[in-house]
Amino acid sequence: MSIATHTPNVSQLQDDEVDDPRLADIIGRAEKTKSPPPSWYRTMGQNAEVATAFASYWELLHRGGSVPHEIKELCRIQIAQMIGCEFCSRQTSPLAEISAEVKNSCALPDWEHPDPRTRAALHYARTLTLDDGRDAEVYAELKEFYTPAEIVELSAFFCLTAGGNRMAKSWGIEPETGDVIPDGVMSIHAR
Repeated sequence: MSIATHTPNVSQLQDDEVDDPRLADIIGRAEKTKSPPPSWYRTMGQNAEVATAFASYWELLHRGGSVPHEIKELCRIQIAQMIGCEFCSRQTSPLAEISAEVKNSCALPDWEHPDPRTRAALHYARTLTLDDGRDAEVYAELKEFYTPAEIVELSAFFCLTAGGNRMAKSWGIEPETGDVIPDGVMSIHAR
């Protein structure tokens, strides 16, 4: 059996390479919010201007807005699982207070959340991510529970989430360990 080593396509900044104070603050905040974690911003920090703008937009859509954070966090986890981003699906925002059982249930193809408002958002996340042709049905359900402004909020968040998941996979960010992952360490991915 050969051992694969981790060689990211975009490396993470080490502490001494973070020279933008705004980026340093974002990385510090990510230690607490966990979604996305510091390793995401250490990678995205290769372009500090993009990282800080992303963090601002992420904060607005994920923890801000009028749709509850818990609903958006469940949808974020479900999108990560559908896209197959292990890095993203392993994170959970502690502010959302989602149980491990509910988080793991999101991955089941036929699982339905007991709350109808949350279920409608999860159906929309699934349809938007998979482009499954259920738009009419899903929008009818959404309109029972969400205003047009909230639907726009969910749409923007889901698209940002899906794009972020694909970036994390493309960049080769390993699932969060809490540390900067140096090049050449053993990888969970066989490449």
